[in-house]
Amino acid sequence: MKVSLSWKLAIGFGIIAAALILVTGFILISLDSASTAVTPTLVADVATIDKARGLHELLNEEERNAQKFLVTRDPAYLRMYSRTRLLALDRLDSLETVLNDTIEFATLDEIRRVHAWLDEAIPARTRQPHLRNGQIMDSLDIAHSGLDLLVVLNQNAIARSVATVEKHTTAILEKATTLLLSVLALTIIVAFFITISVSAPLARLRKSTERIARGDFHTIPVRAHDDFGMLVQSFNTMSERLRRIDEYKADVMQQISHELRTPLQAIYAIYYMLAEQVAGPLNDRQRTLLTAIRDNIDQLSTFSNQFLDLAKIEAGMMEFHRQPVDLLSVITPIINNARLIASQKEISIGLAAQAVPKISADPDKVVMVLNNLLSNAVKFTPQGGNITVTLSPCEDGARIAVKDSGIGIDPEDVPRLFTKFFQAKNVSQINVKGTGVGLALVKAIVDGHGGRVFAASAVGQGSTFTVELPAEPRTVAAAGATIQHRSI
Repeated sequence: MKVSLSWKLAIGFGIIAAALILVTGFILISLDSASTAVTPTLVADVATIDKARGLHELLNEEERNAQKFLVTRDPAYLRMYSRTRLLALDRLDSLETVLNDTIEFATLDEIRRVHAWLDEAIPARTRQPHLRNGQIMDSLDIAHSGLDLLVVLNQNAIARSVATVEKHTTAILEKATTLLLSVLALTIIVAFFITISVSAPLARLRKSTERIARGDFHTIPVRAHDDFGMLVQSFNTMSERLRRIDEYKADVMQQISHELRTPLQAIYAIYYMLAEQVAGPLNDRQRTLLTAIRDNIDQLSTFSNQFLDLAKIEAGMMEFHRQPVDLLSVITPIINNARLIASQKEISIGLAAQAVPKISADPDKVVMVLNNLLSNAVKFTPQGGNITVTLSPCEDGARIAVKDSGIGIDPEDVPRLFTKFFQAKNVSQINVKGTGVGLALVKAIVDGHGGRVFAASAVGQGSTFTVELPAEPRTVAAAGATIQHRSI
């Protein structure tokens, strides 16, 4: 099933949003449920307290009117007492509607009984003078105490309801915290998978692009049928086309190199005939022109030979005649020859050599490698500079390092130095022409020996090219003092 990147992102964020909505909904519903459960009780308790406190005022007013009536026997106070009594009875009936506890109902019945007795005692006081005012007041005190008890009972009920709400809220918060942590974990997991689904294919594409930039044309397995899968298919198509173009270009260059050999040999023959003055004497101007012709023929012949050697290696047709090689004896003559060329630019070439094991290599190919490295070093080192060749042991065998004080290379260009036909950006700063084949040939030869080659450089600080070659089996590096040779 083909799922696009946008759908993957939508599904991932949809899962996170749904989880957040569910958690939020659970919290809100739980809090509402807890609130709904205690709200009626709290409303009833508060109403009971308000009505009980209101009855206190009515009973106090009843008491005042009753006392005035009993003292003065004024019918007006009796009427005022009667009106207050009716209001108190109505308030008692109203209070009954908000009670929700057996003790509260029993207390209300006691208040009703006392209030009824008081209602009968006040008129009876006129017929029974022996009825004391204190008895009436004691009855009202009983009613007040009952109302106070109702207030206390409902205050306690409110406190219990608040404690219940707090308990439920705490439990809800604990569950909500657990759920939120779960959602956070889910979010991290979903984000991880989204990141992997996006970054992993991009990382593969980036690495593959870097390999193509180094001339390694290959395809990537299509592991998905989404947007990245289509991108990988397009990448594979591009890589295949570039590979074919590179092969075609290599074939053309190989044919050109082959075709150049015959006319070059003819030109060499004509050059030697002219130089030997077979066709007649030459003047100084003509000898200068012949020298220029020879230099350009050498340059063209070198390129042709290098490219053909590289083509042979890439085609698997290059033969390596390996044998135990003493590197110092091989590189010393090459360095001496290079010193002759370097002396024209007043460049000194030094050698610092340590005892190293014999290596398993084709000596002619080693000569080609060091010739290319020294040629480049001389080419890109300015007048009066210096070059140092270091021979030292390494973990697997021997190491040759060529360090120069030349113009250096931009670090961004270093990884591509050994790519065929590649040249650093700052080559144009000096009047030197190159083909971009020499270092590619160096890498091909070193790889053919099972070794490795790498470079380190910075603009304006020179460059160091290092070659490591494997040792001949069953050889041990000889210990000894460092041998140094340096040009005069």
